[in-house]
Amino acid sequence: MAALIYLLIAVAVRPVHVEGTSMYPTLDNNNLLVAQSVSLYVEGPSRGNIVVIKPPIPSSDDFIKRVIGLPGEWIRIAPDKHGVGHVYISETKPTSATGGRQLHEPYINGVWQDEVVCCTAAGTSSPLLPTTGRWQRIPADDYFVMGDNRNVSEDSRTFGWEPRKGIAAIAIARFWPLNKLGPLPGGAPTFTLILGVGLLLPLQPQRATKGRSSRRRHAPS
Repeated sequence: MAALIYLLIAVAVRPVHVEGTSMYPTLDNNNLLVAQSVSLYVEGPSRGNIVVIKPPIPSSDDFIKRVIGLPGEWIRIAPDKHGVGHVYISETKPTSATGGRQLHEPYINGVWQDEVVCCTAAGTSSPLLPTTGRWQRIPADDYFVMGDNRNVSEDSRTFGWEPRKGIAAIAIARFWPLNKLGPLPGGAPTFTLILGVGLLLPLQPQRATKGRSSRRRHAPS
């Protein structure tokens, strides 16, 4: 029974080593997290969840990003009069270019002024879009993900929609550094958190996951 319980937890929960700063200030370089996949067998991730993904581009690394747009929703990104980027969401087809509701995003890092016009049909940003941005509907099995450090993050603005099958786990807690030990915002603790932390701390964390920064930016990763 003990071996069975350990096996189930080992499959459902994983340690994650964050490399890079695209999720700063929520996560920082070399943070160690606990991520769970059990809830993904019941339902998809929710808006605000921090997820481990396999991006839809050639990459040997997993990425760690935040879920912003959900399947079937309409999304656009546009700057305000000061050039600061904002995300707008609509559950139904918008009736105007400036409709929808602006997301409240207290987690982003400072002023976001890079790549603030989106989206093309592929779910990416484009310099050819009007400054009001363009509405696009997220496909039924896809998500729109972004890093919290918006000026340097390589995310859906660069690689497009994130397929549901590419979402591997939801980060639920941080166990390093110790002064930041605890549940992550948007990742409600589950029974896997309680059982998994003690079992997984001795194991080698998955190093493939990166809070990756855009290669096109000169800001340090």
